Amino acid sequence: MSSSALATISSLVEPAHYLSSDSLTAYFSLLKSSGDGAKQQRSYPVASMGFVLAECDPSNDTWISQAEFWAPTRRLVHFMRVGLLFIDLDTYKVPGLAGLSPDEQLKKLLALCEQTGIPEPSIVVYSGRGLQAKWLLSSPLPARALPRWSLVQRELCRRLAPLGADTNAVDASRVLRLVHTVNSRSGEIVRVVHNTDIRLDFDVIADRLLPLTREQLQAVREARRAKQSDQRPATRTRGHLTVIDTASASHLLPFVGAQLAWDRLTDIRTLAKLRGWTHGAPDGSRDLAVFVGACLLAQALPNVPRFYDELRALGREFAPHWPLSAVNASASAVMVRMKMLAEGQKVQYQGVEVDPRYRWRNDTLIQRFSITPDEERQLQTIISRTEAARRDAVRARVKREAAGAATREAWLASHEQKRISARLARAQGKSWAEIATVVGYPSADAARKACA
Repeated sequence: MSSSALATISSLVEPAHYLSSDSLTAYFSLLKSSGDGAKQQRSYPVASMGFVLAECDPSNDTWISQAEFWAPTRRLVHFMRVGLLFIDLDTYKVPGLAGLSPDEQLKKLLALCEQTGIPEPSIVVYSGRGLQAKWLLSSPLPARALPRWSLVQRELCRRLAPLGADTNAVDASRVLRLVHTVNSRSGEIVRVVHNTDIRLDFDVIADRLLPLTREQLQAVREARRAKQSDQRPATRTRGHLTVIDTASASHLLPFVGAQLAWDRLTDIRTLAKLRGWTHGAPDGSRDLAVFVGACLLAQALPNVPRFYDELRALGREFAPHWPLSAVNASASAVMVRMKMLAEGQKVQYQGVEVDPRYRWRNDTLIQRFSITPDEERQLQTIISRTEAARRDAVRARVKREAAGAATREAWLASHEQKRISARLARAQGKSWAEIATVVGYPSADAARKACA
């Protein structure tokens, strides 16, 4: 693309490629450097982004979040959706690359992408010292896709390691430098150096980069469910909690557990909305909500420092009137287990070393939160065996109907018509065997029972 075309991609337009929600509850964050070197962060509605960015001082170091959040923070517990993949390349830290111009760095990036099977980036930004590679997605990914998105992020980072890919800048809460603002360390202006405006299908990228496709991951989940139904679950009970036995589930990808944790946290939030908990959980449920949320965070975020930060945000959501000390006290048992995890400790169970983190069982969650059958129908994963069986039956019926089978309503109508015909024939003096042959029952006994 020509330099004049690139110049048209201003600081107002570049973030609009991936921050585009028209929801009034979608937020993005700006991190700005003040004169004394400190950084200040503020969050704004995505709908007002054009006005906000227009007021940014280009002479200040400024960073912008790459994802959208449903609360005015950029904590993962408030993650809403993400419309791109991105990697921050610290090329200035790599010998042989530090002195290259932005165009020369770009050539190295595009060549490495081709060599390693990575699609060409949609946008590449020169950050003043390094590059920011971004792959725009054809549609934004919701919160429940975050674990798989994170896996793709880490794989991109691994393949681009020769160019100084920053392993600490791959999470969805990350901020990157804003186009058309200064990088005070180099005096350079952050600018777009490559733009194709191509949007990519996330599932295609994920299947291309990850060892297992989406279909294979679904097979892994089904195999796990089958194994759990046939064998003793790979957990040990301790009161209302179970300790995860990772040794017996080592064949599963780590993100399967993280996905379940995020889905369950979404269910707890859905339950809060259904019950009208607009100002946090009420007395009697507040401590439980914070503790369960902490357990789920521990599953989704094994990174201990990030866990503490996210726990504070979760505490403000479920217990907004509690001080941080009360939130920590409620989650103290989970915090102890996270410290053990960070130190590489295991716990012994029947002679086997297992992961120290806690995990709740669905039946216990339903009991503790007093979840009703009507509420279960609106949840994703916290459901009873009865609700799971109902959903399986619905899926099976939809599958049969899609294959050409009659709907239940049509079957009932047909069955009733056969019964009327059979009774009329019986009144005319025909035998049950004759009725079965004429009407279409498999046997005389079946005809008799249908008319009973």
